[in-house]
Amino acid sequence: MKSADNYRQLRKKGITIRKTADVIIASFCIENNLPLLFSDKDFIPFVKHLKLISASPTT
Repeated sequence: MKSADNYRQLRKKGITIRKTADVIIASFCIENNLPLLFSDKDFIPFVKHLKLISASPTT
């Protein structure tokens, strides 16, 4: 599953995502090329390292 791959990629970089649901949501958005509006800091590594498209004004 792509969620597990994304989690492992971030762990290799020393990043731990606290909530499994965040990994699943981010992975879905990455796979479907959808922007994600968020305020949870756990999504920032997905933007920086895994090409998650942010719809949030602060990232």
